[in-house]
Amino acid sequence: MKKLRVGVIGIGKIGLSHLKAIKAIEPLGYAELVAICTHDPEKAKTLCATYEIPGCYTLSQEMLKHKNLDLVHNCTLNAMHYEINKSVLERGLHILSEKPLTVDSQQSSTLVALAHANNRKTAVNFVCRFYPVIQHIKELIEKGTLGKIYSIHGTYLQDWLLFEHDYDWRVESRYGGTSRALADIGSHWIDMAEFLLGRQVERVAADFATFLPMRKCSPTETITVDTEDFASLLMRFEGGIHGCLTASQVSAGRKSGLTFEIDGSIASLQWSQEHPESASLTHRDEPENIVDEAGSIFPAKEKEESKIAGNPEEGGLPEQARPTLSRQEIFLEAQQRMIDNFYRSILFSEPPLYADFLQGHHIVHIIEAAIESNRAARWVDIDR
Repeated sequence: MKKLRVGVIGIGKIGLSHLKAIKAIEPLGYAELVAICTHDPEKAKTLCATYEIPGCYTLSQEMLKHKNLDLVHNCTLNAMHYEINKSVLERGLHILSEKPLTVDSQQSSTLVALAHANNRKTAVNFVCRFYPVIQHIKELIEKGTLGKIYSIHGTYLQDWLLFEHDYDWRVESRYGGTSRALADIGSHWIDMAEFLLGRQVERVAADFATFLPMRKCSPTETITVDTEDFASLLMRFEGGIHGCLTASQVSAGRKSGLTFEIDGSIASLQWSQEHPESASLTHRDEPENIVDEAGSIFPAKEKEESKIAGNPEEGGLPEQARPTLSRQEIFLEAQQRMIDNFYRSILFSEPPLYADFLQGHHIVHIIEAAIESNRAARWVDIDR
């Protein structure tokens, strides 16, 4: 059986998630992590020793030149995505890139054309598609369970940049691109909305705000912030569906506040990444139902009754189900499913559920339209 030889460039927080997901897939026999690249030589050596990775590099071009690879994961800073993705494609390798694909649509257009010319598979790391409940929600929409879809609305809220001493490279456009809150986290929400609805965004109206125009990047240095802390976005999807998103990285107490509600002519459906194992399905004059990870639908009161039954303080017996996973563990499982689907699409022609570079290019167009809308205070059509 063909085995993909995989390399990862950039081992920050998300790069480490990729690394762990690849190592979890290795026992299946069709992929092997053979090289990593990070600018810190000591970190590279430690990771290679810990995870038994044979190739250890500090320069991406050296890794691409000297290591025999089939596929590369690009987990670098946003501003580096284009050059690295381009180099990988020019060497005839498959590529999985972190989002946003690039910081402008001219770059993303070039990558789409290059991937097509070289007949290489591409993916953008929009992980939220791969929560099991999200897949079941898509099936319910396609079956008409919600009826005609009227709207989708929701949030992606975080607090890790709430204070002026909270600094990250993303706050500077030279590293992360012109947009931050919308491009960094809002892009996940937009991709998931388009995936669920099977419809693309056609027009947007945006409002950005930078509440902390100055941030301390060290005890002695302050920088001017040129990206947004907050973004609100009105959307019109194909087929007349309306959308609304609020993305913020300064919402106190919110760690991973991705939520959405889809309203249809028959029912509505609500989901939150903070409780990713289930969704709520509601009708006008009926009790709430729950959609679980297996795709089962049952009355919400049964879930509450099972909690009481399993609580010794309420006189119940301990539950015998599998241990409850943390949000981080559930996210890592979704990350693994996404990567595995990409690998299997290359090796076994498995239908792709992931977003490719063409979808990534479309998302870049949406971000650019939102930037223009905020600047001009008007609706802006999405370039095609």
